[in-house]
Amino acid sequence: MTPDRKPSWILVPLGLLGGLALIVFISLVAYRPDRPVATIVPGSSSGPAFVVQIIRPRLGLPLGGILPPQLFGLEAHLGFDSQSAGASIGSVDPRRIALGADNWELVLVLDGDGRVSTETRVAFELMFEGRLIGMQCQPADPAIGTLTVSALAETGELSGRFDIEVRNCENAETGEPLTWPTTPLVLHGSFDRLPLNN
Repeated sequence: MTPDRKPSWILVPLGLLGGLALIVFISLVAYRPDRPVATIVPGSSSGPAFVVQIIRPRLGLPLGGILPPQLFGLEAHLGFDSQSAGASIGSVDPRRIALGADNWELVLVLDGDGRVSTETRVAFELMFEGRLIGMQCQPADPAIGTLTVSALAETGELSGRFDIEVRNCENAETGEPLTWPTTPLVLHGSFDRLPLNN
C-alpha cells in the first residue's frame, strides 16, 4: 500500500501563503522605512549644516510599510537638509532655532527649564487621502523628546541634535485637525555650526 498523498490543490495555496509570510517577515526585519539619518558630529562641518527627518510609524504607511512608500506615490523619505532647494537658517539662539527649505519650516524651542517646548513645530507637504496638503505638527503637552544644544568653544556657533515626538497635526491651510498619524511621528535630526543671531 502506498501512503495517502494530499492533493496538489492544497499544497499550492499553502506554498503561496508561506511565500507571502516570508516576504512579510523579511520586510519587517530587513526593510525599515525612514531609517534615521546619521547624526552630524559637532564641529565636523566646514560651515552651517543641518539634517532634518520625519520618521513615520509603520502604521502610518500603506500596508504597514511592508513595501517601499514610493510604490504608493509617497515620498521615500520625509525631510530636508542644508543642501535642499531653498534651504535657510532663520533665528538662532540657545533656546530657539528656525530652519527651512522649499515647502519645509521647522522651529525648535526649549522652555525655561531646558526641555522641549510645545511651541516646537514642523510644517511640510504630504500626500494625504490622495491629495497634497500642507501639514503643521507639534508635540503633545507635555512634549516628549530631547533637544540638546551646545556652543562650539572657538566660535560660539551652535551644534546639537534632536528626537522629538510630534503628535498633533493639522491642515496648515484650514487649521482642521488631521486623523493622521494615529501614532506619533518622530522629528529627528542634527545641526552644526549654526551662527548665533547678533
